[in-house]
Parts: sequence; C-alpha cells; structure tokens
Amino acid sequence: MPRIVFVLGLAFILLYVILLLIQSIPNLSLPRSVEGVKYQAIILENYSNETWQGYLHILVVFSLIYICKQTFSIPGAIFLNLLAGALYGTIIATLLTSLLTAIGASGAYLISKFIGQPIMNQFLSNKLNYLRKQVNENRDGLFYYLLFIRMFPLSPWWFLNIASPLLYIPFGIFFTTMFFGSISYNLACAQAGDILSELSSTTDIWQPMLIFKMFLVSLLSLLPPLYTKKFKSNNTIIKSTKNSFNEQLIIIETGQII
Repeated sequence: MPRIVFVLGLAFILLYVILLLIQSIPNLSLPRSVEGVKYQAIILENYSNETWQGYLHILVVFSLIYICKQTFSIPGAIFLNLLAGALYGTIIATLLTSLLTAIGASGAYLISKFIGQPIMNQFLSNKLNYLRKQVNENRDGLFYYLLFIRMFPLSPWWFLNIASPLLYIPFGIFFTTMFFGSISYNLACAQAGDILSELSSTTDIWQPMLIFKMFLVSLLSLLPPLYTKKFKSNNTIIKSTKNSFNEQLIIIETGQII
C-alpha cells in the first residue's frame, strides 16, 4: 500500500509539473483534434523560430509531456506525434518520438516492477498468465517476438509495458524492442504531421494500405526466430543421429554384436 501511495503521489507531482510547463509557453494547450494540432503547430513553430532558447524550450516541454503520457498510458499520443511531424519534419520527428516512446514505456516498466505484482495478480491475472506462456515459449527468440508484438498495429502496448518486468523480460531487450518496434507507427504519424494542412481527421492517417504494410513488416520480424527454431531442430536431429551412430560403434568394438 505505501508503494502505491508513493506512485500516485509521484503521478500527481508530474501532472502538476506538466501543467506548469504548458503554462510556460504562451497560448499552449494539449491538442485533442487535428484542427487543434494545426493551431498549436502554428503557435509553437512561431515561438520556436524566434530564438534558440524558444526552440529548446519547446523541445524540453514536448519531450516531458510525451514521456509522461507514455508512462501512464494517457490517450492522445497520436496528436503529439502529428505535432512532432509538423514541428520537426518526418525523419527527426520519427526518431524523437520513438526514443520518447521507449523512455516513457521504461517508466511504466519500472513502476510496474515496483508495485505491479499485486495489482496484476488481482485484476489481470488471466491475461498475465497467457502472456507469460507465450513469452516462455519464445524465450530463445525473445527479442524478435517482442519486436513483432510492438510492430503489430493492434497490440496493447500498455499491457506489455506493465507486464514485462513481472515476466522477467530484460530491460535492455524491452527498451530496444520498444524503440525499433514503434518506428513504423511513429513514422506514419510523423509523415501525416509533415502534411498537416491536408488532414481533416485522424482517420486520414490509417489508410488500408498503410495498415497492411505495418502488418507485413511485423511479420518479417518473425523470420529470424523461426529460422533459429528450425536450425536448432535440425541440429538436434543431427546430434541424435551422431550419438546413435557412436553407440553402435561402441557396441561393435566391445563385441556385443556377433
């Protein structure tokens, strides 16, 4: 219980800090629609272009807000991704948001490691046990399995974030798969943000062909572990055959076969 109170207190402090950061930039508010993103992009771009201090100010505020939203799984990250694309362009925005996604998810990982066990066991035990079984079955190719989940468009990232420390997923693998796995999603949003004036709603981003491409890329991440499993299977057969052959030689040499 004291741990939960501590985390809740930390969450309120971070929320208060975010509100202060938002108020530190004139006319800034969290966008809740594409039109809101367009309006904020104009304000922030003008403020950012005035001085290098303004540019750095925008970058720090944006990064902290993004990390907090990811850590506590607050909806609306898509609007921040669009805003990043409008402010920084496709490439920089994609790399920036992917890094911030990984950092924010790491916050959720650490919080769950601190207080997650009793909460997960009480409210999400069935889902946790199912994921534990899947992770254990793919332990040898864990990096590629997690990468596939991250790249798959409909995966519940929030659940994987809080379940990972309880499944003994190494932090290094967690962080890197989160970074690389989120690139395709963040790239799509950043590209849309780069042509923000042409968008009318978030549904304009998720065209069927784009979703198909993301699904196809996620499937490609499964090839290495499948190849590894096949190689290990073939290697096991070879070793078994070799051991059987050696046993036959021993029997012959000891004269047990006449």
